[in-house]
Amino acid sequence: MTTATTVSIEDIRFERASGNIGAWVHGVSLNGKRTAHIGETLRRALHEHGVLFFQFDHIVSAEEFAAFGEMFGTLEAGYRISSLEDRPKQAGDGVMDSDRVPMKQYQTNQWHADGTLFELPPQSAMLTPVQLPVVGGDTIWASMYAAWEDLSAHYQHLLEGLEALHSAKRLPWLKSDATAIHPAVIRDSVTGRKMLFVNANYTERFLGMSERESESLLQMLFQHVNTPEFHVRLKWETGRIAVWEERVTQHRGVADFTGSRQMRRLTFVGDRPVA
Repeated sequence: MTTATTVSIEDIRFERASGNIGAWVHGVSLNGKRTAHIGETLRRALHEHGVLFFQFDHIVSAEEFAAFGEMFGTLEAGYRISSLEDRPKQAGDGVMDSDRVPMKQYQTNQWHADGTLFELPPQSAMLTPVQLPVVGGDTIWASMYAAWEDLSAHYQHLLEGLEALHSAKRLPWLKSDATAIHPAVIRDSVTGRKMLFVNANYTERFLGMSERESESLLQMLFQHVNTPEFHVRLKWETGRIAVWEERVTQHRGVADFTGSRQMRRLTFVGDRPVA
């Protein structure tokens, strides 16, 4: 964990949002210039901090949102798991409405990384509010760098080299036959840091273990991710955008609100997670 609070690169300034994860980005406009240097700087920072926060002065339109997102990668055709079906949605369908997709029913209020049941999960994702409840409905992110580094050497030795099956088994609402096998510990391609890569929504079991051994270890790791020191929490306000790296972080919504919560969302094409 670094003790620095801010880092400046030309006109862009990063202000740390917590001790282990997250940064507020200053000096980047919503509709301003988007040079290759700005994009490279933001993408590097995304891998370093896990999640980046931006504040603008109005509700971000779908067109502005998509154009802003181009700095972070190639957009997927749509959020692949945004309904009861597994098929991609069109990019224009990217508003998640709590009235249609309740957090508790769809388990988005549990720690997870998106789409790890696919061989190529999303690389990153981006969210901004369209309509917010009066209170509540925050989002929390957890650092998988910190989760890995906080484990004892004994558990690190046990986990390195293990592979895990990811599927929809833990999500009764999701009718999908997609499965993928990923390393339990992966390394970030930009920072070179190792991170934990199992999550409570999609990791079904470890390979090479009995069901009892696997489930016991997984449940310990799922609880480990819920350590407050790994977290950063964002209270949503009009004009805010959060962008997060899906391998470096896990996230969860907080289902403590009444009324409608509508969030515009995009995901970015990802590569294969590797050890």
